[in-house]
Order: sequence, then C-alpha cells, then structure tokens
Amino acid sequence: MKKSALLLISSLVLSAPSVYSAEKGGMAAFMKDMAHANPVPSYVSVIKKNAEALALSDEQMAQVMAWNKANTQKMKGMVMSVIDGEQKIKQASLDGVPSEEIMNMAKALNATRLSIVEGKTRCRDHMMNILDDAQWKKLATMVK
Repeated sequence: MKKSALLLISSLVLSAPSVYSAEKGGMAAFMKDMAHANPVPSYVSVIKKNAEALALSDEQMAQVMAWNKANTQKMKGMVMSVIDGEQKIKQASLDGVPSEEIMNMAKALNATRLSIVEGKTRCRDHMMNILDDAQWKKLATMVK
C-alpha cells in the first residue's frame, strides 16, 4: 500500500507542470491554487511585494530571494499535485472506481497537503530568522 501511494505521489508530481503558463492564469492563478491547497500564508510573496514598507536591507532581501529560488519549483509541483489529485479523485468517483482505491488516492493527496504545510511552516521559521521582531510584526499584520 505504501508503494502504491508513493507511486501515485511521484506520478502526480512528475506530471505536474513546473510553472503556471499564461493559459493557466499565471501567478494569480497559482496563488489562488496555493491558498486552496493549504491554509498557511505565503510569506515570501508578501515580503517581496512589501520589501520597501518592511524596510528590508539588501542582505535580508538576498536571503529571502535565495529561499524563494531554492523552494518555489518544489512547492509549485506539490500544489499542482494537489489540484490534479483532486480532479483525479473526482473522476475516479464518477467512473465507479472501488472505494479502497479512492481512499488510497485521498491518503496520497492528504500526504502532499501535509508536505505543503510543513514546507510553508519551515519557510515561516526561516523568514522569522531573517526579519527582525518589528519587521515580523508588520508582516504578520499585512498577512492578516
């Protein structure tokens, strides 16, 4: 059972497009899907949009961008995996796929959602180390 869940997750991630194209609505569509896939805020996007208001130093901005570069593609793949997985579960249900198989698909989907939350929580922790207390407090207010 673990092998089939791992295989399903792997196939979903590998089949997911690495970037959102213009046909899919670009970054706005990705952010909507990101919010759908998990409840944790997207701190980096808020920081990038509000770098001046947060009074980020060049060094802080470089650290934020390095984190962004190192993690964005993996996160996009996981988000696409959730969106695609939901569509596949819906179709499987409509196609009369056995309950056990649908439940296995749902377990794999939930494992991916958990991975997204874990990754975004690590991001939060990292951003808290980059920003000073006043900047973090201001960011938290912006995110709310």
